[in-house]
Amino acid sequence: MSEVYITIVIIILTLVLNKFNKLLFKGILKRRNKIHLKFLRSIISVFIYAMGIYGILLLFGFTEKLASSLVTSSSIIVAVAIFAAQESLNDILSGVMLSWSKPFEIGERVQIIGLNITGIVEDITVRHTIIRTFNHAKVVVPNSVLNKQVIENNSNVDSRAGNFLDIIISYESDLNKAISILEELVSTHQLVLKSDETPVKVMIRDLAENGIALRVQVWTKEVSENFSACSDLRKSVLEKFKENNIEIPYKQIKVVNS
Repeated sequence: MSEVYITIVIIILTLVLNKFNKLLFKGILKRRNKIHLKFLRSIISVFIYAMGIYGILLLFGFTEKLASSLVTSSSIIVAVAIFAAQESLNDILSGVMLSWSKPFEIGERVQIIGLNITGIVEDITVRHTIIRTFNHAKVVVPNSVLNKQVIENNSNVDSRAGNFLDIIISYESDLNKAISILEELVSTHQLVLKSDETPVKVMIRDLAENGIALRVQVWTKEVSENFSACSDLRKSVLEKFKENNIEIPYKQIKVVNS
């Protein structure tokens, strides 16, 4: 019966140690969220559980011999065990190499060329690396697979995006007023970047058949924000132009009867 109590104590101790390990690294990772620290946390967690299981095996007579043989086994048994766990060991060793070479860090944006995966590195465990894609899906990639891939780290690349917003106004409309409204709307939008490198300036792109084509470049911090900013601006332009009697002409088709 004493073995049962000791087993319960070992289980509780294992769970407590693992919880302490998570809490300890949680505090460390808040200050330094590095890939090698994430991997080290996973390794320690696996070690704690392995020691707990080994301790329980030693308690019982019918498993004591088996537990000891796992540690002091012959080379043949070791070879069989390694072969059986080859894939897992490959993932672990690849995880060690990734955490040592640091081709990316937690929170960095990467593109796995061969797997056609682009996203943010969210976590690394003993066996897997977790990447969150831009549509908020989580992709779990085995470390052994990732270690063989060409990895493009985009974190040091300028992520700003600039798209053209084109508006056509009629020839009868107040051109200067239209330009002034466009500049004001773009420069005051909360998602639009304003700096010497990204000036807000409305240009006359073309004198088209149906009106004057105006163009302004809309710069945002991220690609994902640019579509939203341009959508907001188109709505605001329609409302402001309507208030100021600035006409956006319909496309006209001239039909000639023969």
